[in-house]
Amino acid sequence: MLITRGPQPESLAKFPSRKSETRFARKALTRFCSPVRFVAAAILLSGSWSSAQNLTLTSPAPINSVKPRAPIGEGFFTNLPFKTSLSTDIGYDDNVFTSQTNRIGSTYNDVSLDVGSHIAGQRTRLDGDLLLGLTYYWNRPGQSVDPNIALNLTASHQLTPRLVLNLSSSLAFQGQPTFAVAGAPTKNVGDYFFGSSQLALGYEWTHRFSTVTSYNLSTYFYDNSIDAAQQNRLEHLIGQQLRYMLYPTVTAVGEYRFGYISYETANTDSYSHFLLAGADSTLSPRLSSTFRGGVEFRTNLQPGGNQTAFPYFESTLFYEYRPGRFLQWYNRLGLEQSDIGSTQNGQYKEVYRTGIRVDHKLGQKAKISASVYYSYSQYRQPFSFSENAIDVNATASYQIYRSLSLQVGYIFSRVSSKLPSQSYYRNRISLGGALAF
Repeated sequence: MLITRGPQPESLAKFPSRKSETRFARKALTRFCSPVRFVAAAILLSGSWSSAQNLTLTSPAPINSVKPRAPIGEGFFTNLPFKTSLSTDIGYDDNVFTSQTNRIGSTYNDVSLDVGSHIAGQRTRLDGDLLLGLTYYWNRPGQSVDPNIALNLTASHQLTPRLVLNLSSSLAFQGQPTFAVAGAPTKNVGDYFFGSSQLALGYEWTHRFSTVTSYNLSTYFYDNSIDAAQQNRLEHLIGQQLRYMLYPTVTAVGEYRFGYISYETANTDSYSHFLLAGADSTLSPRLSSTFRGGVEFRTNLQPGGNQTAFPYFESTLFYEYRPGRFLQWYNRLGLEQSDIGSTQNGQYKEVYRTGIRVDHKLGQKAKISASVYYSYSQYRQPFSFSENAIDVNATASYQIYRSLSLQVGYIFSRVSSKLPSQSYYRNRISLGGALAF
């Protein structure tokens, strides 16, 4: 698993009424993005820190996450509007197939090229990141190479002083499990693809009242024929936010979402209505949070399908406690599609997820990053069972020269399930370096 870079600019849109307000609001923006090749997750933190309404085009619930990935390194911007980093490491994985029994360990090598770009004008902003990576296992039966490819784009354009258009997309293709993203597998299932793209349009109707309309498409595709037949699907989500600024730092939000899940082959489509309320707040230029709470009404469309009502909650928090040192925390409670066994009966699971990540600098050259992801799942199969999953990731890096850094990492993963075949634990250690140019 890779480790993310620090906060990146959010796709926030400011509708200025005075130049001084615009300058002040820009200082309050913090960056944050989360990628993984099949994984896409992106929490766009929100708030308003001025006397004018501030629109936050927030990612919809199914993809909320704080997903770490490898920093682009201690590189620097050249005269070109992008920077690149080449990294490699060697490590050991003591359970390459995430098996409960007959565990197989192997040494592995990672090689990756990361290209990041930031382009900004007076009304337009574009942030992009492309990761091209491969992992080679020395002693793994069968396929010895895993892909790790990710593309993440965030763009915004202020069409008028009151109207803003945002586009965000995260595409990932990989072979490793992912704990931080709803819908992604937590066991080794071979190569799989995950993509999430969102188009959002925000309009400020008055000084305090604004609306945001969004459409999000999430895709799940698996190379393994068995998983492909049961899990390949598209998830559509349409959202409508009504936003009212209560105070300069707090905006109340009422939101309706309509979701439709369409499977490629399995006869288990469903649709959902979400009724949510919450608030976005920026308590200081360094502290922002958002939360939504309400209910999801889901209807399964297969013959004999049922209707389900379940509480829904999501929250995110971002705190930059010192320059270059930050904490991210998210929580999510809701329904997710089942990733085990036959899906012909419309199975689903009730899931609580939480994730926290801290990046901390030690002087000018050393940095420590740590993240913990935990989820509790209650499966509603032909028989019900529960499952706990935890993933702990720690990395320390040291900058030797301006463009060269070394890093050491450790990852511990564990799944404890009432279904014995799902349980396993796994340790991974690595040592490597990165060259930015």
